[in-house]
Amino acid sequence: MGHRTFSEDDYRTARRDYGVTSSTDVTRKAEQRARDTGRLSEIVDPAVEPVRRSLIRLDPYQKQWMATVGCPVDIEVSCDTTGSMGGEVDTEMAVLPDLYKAVSKVLPGHDPQLCLGIFGDVSDKFVMCRPQFEMEAAKIVNYLKEMAPQRDGGDAPEDPQYAMFARAYLTDAYTNRIGLKGYHFVVTDATCHKRISREEIKRIFGAEIFNNELENMSQIPTIERMIEELKKKTHQFILVVKGYEDTYDFWRQLCGEGSVITLNSTRQLPAVISAIIGLTEGTLDVGNLGDHLGNNLNLVRQLSGIDIGAQAKLRHALPHPVPQKGDIFAKKGDIWPISASKSDADAATETKTDESAEDEIRYL
Repeated sequence: MGHRTFSEDDYRTARRDYGVTSSTDVTRKAEQRARDTGRLSEIVDPAVEPVRRSLIRLDPYQKQWMATVGCPVDIEVSCDTTGSMGGEVDTEMAVLPDLYKAVSKVLPGHDPQLCLGIFGDVSDKFVMCRPQFEMEAAKIVNYLKEMAPQRDGGDAPEDPQYAMFARAYLTDAYTNRIGLKGYHFVVTDATCHKRISREEIKRIFGAEIFNNELENMSQIPTIERMIEELKKKTHQFILVVKGYEDTYDFWRQLCGEGSVITLNSTRQLPAVISAIIGLTEGTLDVGNLGDHLGNNLNLVRQLSGIDIGAQAKLRHALPHPVPQKGDIFAKKGDIWPISASKSDADAATETKTDESAEDEIRYL
């Protein structure tokens, strides 16, 4: 149904049902399957239906459509899984409940939708894995266990630019439709190659990508132009894990001051990502930042330098209020609702009265 969200009970059940009983080697079976078949699972293969979608969830309501949760917020995290970071999917699985809980707290009334992907190097068999944006525990647990990290990488620079490219050009997000931005985080301990290759794009996203989803891309963008496009659509950050000073300097020069944060461990991701989102949305105050970050003064100092309130400014400039749970839409594909939200009691008794429409819709 269109109203389910993440819960810790569902998370524990999903781990049990999918056989993810260990805290390590979460992706072992998927990695072996990828070696045996030469293919990724369809649910994380960036070449299978390459456009990833983060859309508002609607259910049939008296021949119209009702928002069942609230305005979606697309949150994409692309994590390095080369070398010493090869086991980071294990960490992502472990901190998943904390991550969802933390971002939900700073996004009251919204629908956080998580796309937790990984990347390596173009010398790898599989350069990246990218799932759909999901909000239910079972679906996120399922796609995490299907990742196939290569754990190598070839040389020191890696290739997260293709994950950034995917968010910039191969994403359909409701936030962008209404004039807001989503969130994109690259988590790495290395620099990146600056080249974006047409042939690598075809290898990663499918041989027909330029005949279909990218048919209007007559020229491959430079990495600088791609990042510019990414920043138009997302609040974009690089989270450098135990990186050298030159790694930090590289990303700062490429992505800009305030876009690069250094971490000691990926275990800090729930606190740091939620703090960035809360500060950007205006739901977390700098004065409360120390408590949110466990009084980590280094992180407090760094995060105090981001563009605080950037999303709030965009929100204030919108022609209409951000949609809420219970708002009524005339048509499924409409951007803005036609009326204010119904009460929860009204929604419970009046929604899904059109059975034929209910059977038809499976909208995210």
